[in-house]
Amino acid sequence: MEKNESTKQEMRQDRPPPSCLPAFLIRSWFPGFQLPLVTFAIGILVLAGTVQAQSSSNPAPFGPTSEVDVDQLMKFGKARGFDLEPEMQRIYKKDEDALGRLFALSLKFKKFDRKARTYGQIMYTCWLKFGEAYGVEPYLKVLDRQSDDVQQRVRDFLYYPLLRMPKEKRKENVEEMRKMYPRLFPTDFKFGRNDPIF
Repeated sequence: MEKNESTKQEMRQDRPPPSCLPAFLIRSWFPGFQLPLVTFAIGILVLAGTVQAQSSSNPAPFGPTSEVDVDQLMKFGKARGFDLEPEMQRIYKKDEDALGRLFALSLKFKKFDRKARTYGQIMYTCWLKFGEAYGVEPYLKVLDRQSDDVQQRVRDFLYYPLLRMPKEKRKENVEEMRKMYPRLFPTDFKFGRNDPIF
């Protein structure tokens, strides 16, 4: 029994951390990487539980995301000095500077269009997966180092899924999130404050 448990621990340590990307991007950017079934199931359960207002045909908090949407976001980012593919690979390896650059990209959006929604979906998934792989502290530490404008925009993107919940459940879930992660949504945080896209 002890040997079996030791082998399981070794396997967990050898397994790469979950990615911040949708599964179709993991397959194309990380050939041979197998998305662990447990991680996938937990991600789906978290999304389903957090975004109860979504229909079964639209389970993502920012709407469905296609490969075309991601391609458009990649072009948008590249034109603004942010190369999504290598930067996400760096984030995947816990590169705090790359995560900071992902946060800074949030200010490049001037309207809440499909590109912004795709970015929001990647940001939201990254929050879930990065927290699962490394804990929330490194993510929040990087967020705390950003300018006030970037912090507001990133928090707005992460708060947006809560607005998609039924109103009667929203207050309870917001309070629960603030208790669990007081630095993510501090008491003085106000969604959309001085933020033209929200």
